[in-house]
Amino acid sequence: MTRFSSLRRLGVLALTTALGLAAPGFAAPAAAQSDWRTVRQDQTWLAFAYDQPLSTRWSTLGDVQWRRVNGLADPQQLLLRTTALYRVAPGFRVGAGVNYVATAPYGELPAARPLRDRQLFLFAQLNHKQGATDFMHRFRFENRWLADVARDADGDEELINERFGRRARYLVRLMRPVPGLEFRGLPVLGLVQNDLFIGPRGAERGVTVDQNRIAFGPAIQFNRSKRLDLLWMQQWVAVPRARANENNRTLWVVLNHTGLPR
Repeated sequence: MTRFSSLRRLGVLALTTALGLAAPGFAAPAAAQSDWRTVRQDQTWLAFAYDQPLSTRWSTLGDVQWRRVNGLADPQQLLLRTTALYRVAPGFRVGAGVNYVATAPYGELPAARPLRDRQLFLFAQLNHKQGATDFMHRFRFENRWLADVARDADGDEELINERFGRRARYLVRLMRPVPGLEFRGLPVLGLVQNDLFIGPRGAERGVTVDQNRIAFGPAIQFNRSKRLDLLWMQQWVAVPRARANENNRTLWVVLNHTGLPR
């Protein structure tokens, strides 16, 4: 068996295993939330993502995201994330990283206070190709230190209600050239991806599957290292404290930098 075939089979196994594990989680929230209301909101997410090789084995991966609601009028989140990765084999990398998320009370279901989410996570990424289609599977297991933001007697910010949580995420992405579409001599790619969030029972969100993001759109290559993704995303989020679901329509613009291999 070739190394490519092994990676391809591993990718298929990862996809089917993840969907199999997630399936029970979908049924439970659906039943529990039959009497929940649903709100629909418009979001705009602007992001810069990088994947920079440091050596033949090591690389760093990360992103900065500025998220707003009601167009760009109201704040939602600021996200800063970075990961150190080691290449185990061609197409397979593992690593660990840190993430900081500042969330403002937003939308129709605002929280009582702003939230700070500080994370340490484990990471694995598998890439393989099937014909003209590039597949990516990304797994992340997050340890999360969450706290609300309040103001003390002097008006200074302080963190209160600190708690710990865990969450697993699985993302699968497909990209392939769109027939007949080019930009500056390079093919325009079609991109489809789904990102599933799974929290252990008893976590602070109180459900097993608590968020899902499905996105699609064109990926425009400027050169070998720069790509612009213009994505339409449908984001579902369970909000147990309000007995409601968010079903958010999102314009997601991502400028990607991918460094050349070393």
